[in-house]
Amino acid sequence: MKYITAFFMAWGNFLAIPCPRKIWNGEYKNLMLAMLPSVGLVHGAIVALLFGILVITVFPVYVTGFIVTLAVFGLCGFIHLDGFMDCCDAILSRRPLEERQRILKDPNTGAFAVVSVIFLILCWFACAVDLTEAVLLSAMKEILSGGGSLFGVSPGESAAAALLLIPVFSRGMGGLFVLTYDPIGHSQYVEDAARDDRGSCRTVIAIQLSLYTAIIAIIWLFTCGGVPLTALGAAVMTSLGAYAGCAYARKQLGGMSGDIAGYSICMGEAAGLLSFIAMIHLVF
Repeated sequence: MKYITAFFMAWGNFLAIPCPRKIWNGEYKNLMLAMLPSVGLVHGAIVALLFGILVITVFPVYVTGFIVTLAVFGLCGFIHLDGFMDCCDAILSRRPLEERQRILKDPNTGAFAVVSVIFLILCWFACAVDLTEAVLLSAMKEILSGGGSLFGVSPGESAAAALLLIPVFSRGMGGLFVLTYDPIGHSQYVEDAARDDRGSCRTVIAIQLSLYTAIIAIIWLFTCGGVPLTALGAAVMTSLGAYAGCAYARKQLGGMSGDIAGYSICMGEAAGLLSFIAMIHLVF
């Protein structure tokens, strides 16, 4: 029961979609963070379904790119994007540590945040457009020549798996970082860092990441005739990108916080998507 409670707590906090069961238990705050991979799965399933519908109906590629980009950030209520912007404002100010930490908590939006978020959104939009074109082109090739797949998995099928796995791993890594590293003094997670359940919560995250990866691989194997290797590669790159982003932000800001978790999630997803696009063009 506590895992169900923690899952709906995470849903209510990290998804803008109306939560089917609004419950809260302050004792489960760390476990709530441990359920972030499951929240990522819900998020990814909606984005993947939306992308599939737009591609199947042959929606204009630029409109598809816009809708997918809006869904990626909007479904979570822009909460991770907010952390990304706060961190960019603080880090790129190049001020002393105390001043960077003050900027991190400043509610005002600075120029560095605006510039950084523009490039992040452009990255997602460009990748979404490119992915749409690649999937449509591959579908045309399959119709004309029967080609365009790797071990039985087409680019469209791989894209669906990637859109599922990228948010699972980005959010899983974000939760893992908060449950592992010492928080900044003003972080909302200072009190929870003293709890003795952080180790077991990290295990819960690892189990979810392994379980969801195995389930998706098995489903794709039996329904599509192969394992989506490019999507699995994107999941690995998402994890590495999130880790690099978190390590850099923690070094610059002197500890861990919710904003840094959001920053690492955005950086990880950008790394995962860019690497997936690269693999799609190399393989198919």
